[in-house]
Amino acid sequence: MRKQISLMVLTLAAVMTTSAFAQTTLHPRELAFASDTQTVPVVANVPGQGGTFQSYVAIFNPTSSAYSVTATLYDVTGTKRTALIPLAAGELKTYTNFLDAVFNGFTGGGAVTFSSPDTAGGTRNNRFIVSTEVRTAGARYGTTIPVVDFAGTSSRSFSPGITVDSNTRTNVGCFDQSGAANSVKATILDNTGKQTIGSVTLNLAANGWGQTAVTSIVSGGYVQFDPTDSAVCYAVVVDNATNDGRFISAAEYRP
Repeated sequence: MRKQISLMVLTLAAVMTTSAFAQTTLHPRELAFASDTQTVPVVANVPGQGGTFQSYVAIFNPTSSAYSVTATLYDVTGTKRTALIPLAAGELKTYTNFLDAVFNGFTGGGAVTFSSPDTAGGTRNNRFIVSTEVRTAGARYGTTIPVVDFAGTSSRSFSPGITVDSNTRTNVGCFDQSGAANSVKATILDNTGKQTIGSVTLNLAANGWGQTAVTSIVSGGYVQFDPTDSAVCYAVVVDNATNDGRFISAAEYRP
């Protein structure tokens, strides 16, 4: 009996240790999942500082069925363009310059939504995985862009950890998901949250995407986004010498 109790205690301890270790080694990307609708808040095929910025996109069908994914591009004016991407079961497709390849040489910036049709009975089993980054053409560096699985709201949101100085630049951007014109005020604050460094306003067309530079000098500050309607926002901090970027999705907070 004493041996059985000891064995049970040791087993429980092992489970607890394993669980604790697993919890401490989780990374945010491990929580990603396949979905039947995903949004990439910024895509590009446009000349910029240090070179031409192009979006690399990989899209993968992990299911045992073939289907087509609809890619819908929304530009600065909110104009909608669609394209079909057929995927066989288990197929992966990659695009070095996604906008050029899929949208017939489109140049500029925007946001893209990906969606797949429902399966029989209205179920949503045609799920896929999207991976994307913005690269500088002809270079090896790039900025990973996380996909958005859920629609944004009109709540205040925050992008922490931005810097603007002689070595580093920061851009802020938003994608309107309300279907109506949307004004987003982006306020730049220092790390105490008590000093306002500056602000910019993005006036988005219905379903439109927009991005602008932050000109206020700040080190280790953050951006507070206040949209008038539903939007997904972000900041991207870029090294002026290498064009290496750090993408900061805006996290919503409603008290």
